[in-house]
Amino acid sequence: MRAASQFGIAALLAAAAAGGWYWTQRAKSAATEAQTPPRSAATVVETAVSRRGEVRETVTAVGTTRAAQSVKIVPPTSGLVTRISFEAGQRVRAGAVLVELDSAGERAGVREAESELANLRAQMARAEALRARKLVSEADLDEVRGKLGMAEARLEAVRSQRDKRVVRAPFGGVVGLREVNLGAYVDASTALTTLDDLGTIELEFKIPERHFSAVKVGQAVSAASVAFPGRRFDGAVRAVDTRIEPAARAFRVRAELPNPDALLPQGLFMAVSLVVSERRDAVLVPEEAVIREGAESYVYVVAEGAAVRTPITVGQRRDAAVEVLAGLAADVEVVVKGQQSLRDKAPVRAAAQNPPAAVPGDGARRQAS
Repeated sequence: MRAASQFGIAALLAAAAAGGWYWTQRAKSAATEAQTPPRSAATVVETAVSRRGEVRETVTAVGTTRAAQSVKIVPPTSGLVTRISFEAGQRVRAGAVLVELDSAGERAGVREAESELANLRAQMARAEALRARKLVSEADLDEVRGKLGMAEARLEAVRSQRDKRVVRAPFGGVVGLREVNLGAYVDASTALTTLDDLGTIELEFKIPERHFSAVKVGQAVSAASVAFPGRRFDGAVRAVDTRIEPAARAFRVRAELPNPDALLPQGLFMAVSLVVSERRDAVLVPEEAVIREGAESYVYVVAEGAAVRTPITVGQRRDAAVEVLAGLAADVEVVVKGQQSLRDKAPVRAAAQNPPAAVPGDGARRQAS
């Protein structure tokens, strides 16, 4: 009787152990299935391939135009305006007459000096003839010669005074508005008009000091103005300042823009683009593929059916593409849509792909577990 009782207890213990082992294995199997999602649970995403392309790094700034040569025209002497020989906006050549002042007194002085000079030249000729016959002394000849030199100098002086009554263009260019009228009394402080050489326009602007080593003479610039919608003016850097302005932490750059039609005036406000570097073999990805979290940027790279989170360093943006400076090579498949629900190493399937076929018996095994 005692033996039968002991046998029953042993059988119950064995059954309990077997049951515990069964349920332990079942729990392990369920946990394994939970950690390894089935292939049919892959997230559907859209992908693209990183590529190589050309990237230009540009700096934008604003500047003001100024003529290659520009002066304010003022008379060298005072007097009444008797003639104005230009119209506003007119192109003139170097030496063209712009304004004339009353010069009656100066013209009379020139005629007087010319007459005196002619008389002294005749006296000099007679004195030289008499000296050749030794009828006058050398001292008398020198006295006439001195008077002749003084008369020549006086004639030159009065001609200079007469010429100052005519205001001429110092160089070729475009004249501005008239600032005086006929009959007005002017002096050396009166502005008559302006003259600008607009064949070439200078454009001065400032850019941040971090680009100082990248800006060189001859680099291409492009400028635009609201005064000429849809039109761009191309030129090149002509000079770079050697100093950094402490307050603005920037330096000045001067560019030249050809202006053969004189469309661009002096003082025009323009937006400038300057190419500071150019990379012809840069790695580019679609901008929508890049995810930013604070200071970090990353993409999801598709590798063996999984999305691998890959940190990258971004550079320039160009035509809806982003330059990748580090972290990604060319010809790599990246996710461009559907990243919101992804995590690192999550299974993914491209939208154009068909879902993988089910392996026979998988469903039965999941049910049996």
